[in-house]
Amino acid sequence: MRVLFSPDAFVTQRFGGVSRYFAELHTELVRLGVDARLFSGLHDNAHIRGGHPALGSLPLRPRLFLSGRTFRLYAAAQRAAHIVHPTYYSAEAFGRRPHVCTFYDLIHHKYPGQFRNDTTAERQRLWARRADRIIAISHATARDLVSVLGVPEEKISVVHLGVRIPRPRTQRRADAYVLYVGNRGGYKNWRIVVEALRDPRLKDLRLVCSGGGPANREEQAFLESRHMARRVTFVAADDVTLSRYYRGALGLVYPSLYEGFGLPPLEAMAEGVPVVAARAASIPEVVGDAALLFDPREVDDLVHALCRLLDASVREQLERRGAERARMFSWESTARQTADVYRSLL
Repeated sequence: MRVLFSPDAFVTQRFGGVSRYFAELHTELVRLGVDARLFSGLHDNAHIRGGHPALGSLPLRPRLFLSGRTFRLYAAAQRAAHIVHPTYYSAEAFGRRPHVCTFYDLIHHKYPGQFRNDTTAERQRLWARRADRIIAISHATARDLVSVLGVPEEKISVVHLGVRIPRPRTQRRADAYVLYVGNRGGYKNWRIVVEALRDPRLKDLRLVCSGGGPANREEQAFLESRHMARRVTFVAADDVTLSRYYRGALGLVYPSLYEGFGLPPLEAMAEGVPVVAARAASIPEVVGDAALLFDPREVDDLVHALCRLLDASVREQLERRGAERARMFSWESTARQTADVYRSLL
């Protein structure tokens, strides 16, 4: 069984959940004996080898166009290939081989106003029809596929993402900050965290934000208007540095209004870090009873959860439950279930 992965996700992301997913999936499929071939294209992605930072200076669209065109030629030459698995809603299919498409979420349909001049929703409709089999990364995403795009349930396989459990370390010493990981715009709901930390009971807590780049002018003005600029720090972090921030945090706060899966809470739990997460979309499905859940539209509910996080006994309980929960998700399991989806088409 030979599987071809297209370059889309690696060309468009330097760091990110989608490219991490395919890098991990490819690694585990090869370990399972699957002839999985990852075509990376013109990339500077940090999750796979061979990228070059200078490629960042080449505009994204030409990079994607050239990589996609080259992959079409490569795919056509792979006569023995059985399955094509595009990494991110490619603009077209690649020959007559069976195609498996992973759907991460339907955020472009749920919040269309936040994605102007973006063709993802249109391409998702194409792949909802074109794919011979669809992988949904959560049951929440599977339900959205049925209700929003009308995909038949029998066409969908739910395969959860995984996480790598770090090697045992000395007991961590938490600092007085909560960690936020990811982009901060729109449905990510970052501002509610800033508002919550203004509560007098949380005055000693700082907020460290990783991912999404430095604060833009609008965000900086918002922080200053809330007298929070000195308590919020923005950091750039590769995997090693981010792990250090996880390990030093009092907890991770994850306020997103919508996620197809949500890797940061799972990564935090794998690091032994308590999680405070939104009761929304797929997030409860991932964290189970191992996190403090709150209504992501109610500041007071988040304040209450963060106040509970200040209690050492609560943190200890969350750390234990989180570690147990994280062990339920592995990339090996993701790969085995994905390989089963491939075999069902042969």
